[in-house]
Amino acid sequence: YKYAIVVYIVVTVKIDNTIHICISFSYSGAPIDMRNWNAARIFSYKEIKAATNNFKEVIGRGGFGSVYLGKLSDGKLVAVKVRSDRTQLGADSFINEVHLLSKIRHQNLVCLEGFCYESKKQILVYEYLPGGSLADYLHGPNSQKFSLSWVRRLKIAVDAAKGLDYLHNGSDPRIIHRDVKCSNILLDAQMNAKVCDFGLSKQVTQSDATHVTTAVKGTAGYLDPEYYSTKQLTEKSDVYSFGVVLLELICGREPLNHSGSPDSFNLVLWAKPYLQASAFEIVDDSLKGTFEAESMRRAALVAVKSVDRDASLRPTIAEVLAELKDAYSIQLSYLASLGHS
Repeated sequence: YKYAIVVYIVVTVKIDNTIHICISFSYSGAPIDMRNWNAARIFSYKEIKAATNNFKEVIGRGGFGSVYLGKLSDGKLVAVKVRSDRTQLGADSFINEVHLLSKIRHQNLVCLEGFCYESKKQILVYEYLPGGSLADYLHGPNSQKFSLSWVRRLKIAVDAAKGLDYLHNGSDPRIIHRDVKCSNILLDAQMNAKVCDFGLSKQVTQSDATHVTTAVKGTAGYLDPEYYSTKQLTEKSDVYSFGVVLLELICGREPLNHSGSPDSFNLVLWAKPYLQASAFEIVDDSLKGTFEAESMRRAALVAVKSVDRDASLRPTIAEVLAELKDAYSIQLSYLASLGHS
């Protein structure tokens, strides 16, 4: 077999249930020494089976595999992601996610509790977020039962932008997520949002300066067209994907719509002309009559700028966050004036 990946785990220190570990692995025949990884915990497969009651309750599925509800010995609920991808790409993204999430901590990024790499199993253990994903509320079964208000949508957008801003500007080295989408924005019990799934994420070192040239990865409908054509990945690629998320929050529809007319198939191409003209008839029907026009205008304008085909004309995520905070504040003031809390 052409590619092989061998993982060596050495536990060196254990203080207050935090394990300081050194992991070395051989990737494509070239040894790489990953030191100073700090994982909350290294789980045995036996512990994983016990926590999930032998993988009883599935709470999510995807191309990567399945996610199960788990309960640790201390009673803490967790989400256990069991990866089924046995390819080299699958192994790479597993190690990439463990490596990155072991180094970063932010209230708007999903927390990695630990991992299991026993018997060739690729298992990630995250904090459990009972609210599900943003996609569930916009397009999934929850969308039929519960409609997100405009102020709630703006708060979710602000939260996610804070998480991305930390990756782009608060982390050293900088991190480009590379797969920003509604299904990768999860919600806790209080509907606070956290960005998840760092399997495709890319670190940007100082030597990379402006961009990283890399194989194109991402999700159709969210993929930056400039990155797709040039293979040059920048933070502005995340901004584009997040702009699509903002359009979904505004319009309440998926990025690619196979059931509508041909001219409405692509959300970006369909929505941009309307929103540039402040023509809000394409706003999600459930929001009509509930939003302050200036709040919507601010959010729509930054969404449209974020999905500009020319990456150099897109705002930074910090600029997007500032605009969303303003839109959120305007909507809060509007609701207060109506006597809503």
